[in-house]
Amino acid sequence: MMSSPWSKWSVYEYMRHTYMRSGRWPDLPELVDKFPTVPPAEIKEGMEEFELTLTIGGNRIAK
Repeated sequence: MMSSPWSKWSVYEYMRHTYMRSGRWPDLPELVDKFPTVPPAEIKEGMEEFELTLTIGGNRIAK
């Protein structure tokens, strides 16, 4: 079985580029649709990595 060319880092990069272009980040249904071969747990890991880059002390989103 061949593994997917996509990973949590693909999800992270897609979220980062979407956020930089539009000021919003994709939700789980959009990411599942965009990356159908990535397991949902790995998509969630990519989402968590992206959200970590936006948080500052006190678990607030950096603006």
